[in-house]
Amino acid sequence: MTQTSDDDSVLERLDQVVDDVLARDLEPPEPEDRWERRQRILDSWTAIILALAAVAATWASFQASQWSGSESDAQSVSAIARSDAGRAASDATGEQIVDSQMWLSWLNAYANGQQQRADFFRGRFSPALAAAQAEWVSRAVLGADGKPVTIPPGTPMDLPTYVVPSSLTAQLYADKAEAALAEADVASSTATRFVLLAVLFALVLFFASVATKFAAPKVQALLILLSIALLLITFGRLLLLPQLL
Repeated sequence: MTQTSDDDSVLERLDQVVDDVLARDLEPPEPEDRWERRQRILDSWTAIILALAAVAATWASFQASQWSGSESDAQSVSAIARSDAGRAASDATGEQIVDSQMWLSWLNAYANGQQQRADFFRGRFSPALAAAQAEWVSRAVLGADGKPVTIPPGTPMDLPTYVVPSSLTAQLYADKAEAALAEADVASSTATRFVLLAVLFALVLFFASVATKFAAPKVQALLILLSIALLLITFGRLLLLPQLL
């Protein structure tokens, strides 16, 4: 019974304390002075600028990395295409040597009146040489007996119609290599621009972070305005550049 009375007494005293506290008039908060208000606004703007600049700098760095990878890929494609062009050019040179030897053998047999031997070599001309040979012979002036009076200048291999297939393949690979190299140059230039933007965003972070370290209001305002202007200009340039994902 005594324990119960003590507990009730404690609860009554606690209720009395709560009533006393709630009954008191709360003192109104002290008014915010101009310095505190200016610092609060400055901190808010600084936080926004730092957040935007940090995200933009991260994105610019990511894009620079992506374009650098694209540059490496294009350079690899260009190197492979140049290697293929070199092999095709070697094949074309070999075909041209064979055609030259075959045509000289035909010319020697024809000049010595060995018609059967000349026909043998003529029948083994490559398609490119046969087409050029037909055009070259058509330019000869024939006499009344059907024999050529004048021989066309040069050889069939000098005519534009003489085109070895491997040389066309080599040219295609060479064009592919040049196109890939041009693509690599564009990617390199774009990556460099993104790196520059990342540096500018880093400057925004620097100006915004040091603005609160100065006590002079004009210096703080100047740094914040500079940060905002640089952020807007750099962000606009970021949007104008091509993006890779």
